[in-house]
Amino acid sequence: MGQNRRHPHNAGRLAEQRELREARANGPLRRLSSEQLGQRVVSIVPDSMQLWGLAWLRFGDVDVRATVRVRRWTDDAVGVEVDVDGERLRCWVWQGACQRIADQRAGW
Repeated sequence: MGQNRRHPHNAGRLAEQRELREARANGPLRRLSSEQLGQRVVSIVPDSMQLWGLAWLRFGDVDVRATVRVRRWTDDAVGVEVDVDGERLRCWVWQGACQRIADQRAGW
């Protein structure tokens, strides 16, 4: 088969969306609890700035690695946002579960 030269990242993006939909069918997006987060200083990413990462997310008992937008962080955790079928889902994950990437396409 040929390659899509105009949109080379499209196949990866579509595959990731399919994985997220399938994982979401197994349950809600799991988050760190308030007890796990504790009383921490939170740094917030300004709306004018976009930070991207690859994060392990858990839907029910299914783990999936997805491209996420980093919205905030503490010393131990990262607050991320992911789009699943047009719905923005937010959660906290441990810092070790999130790796910073240069831009959104780098994850695909």
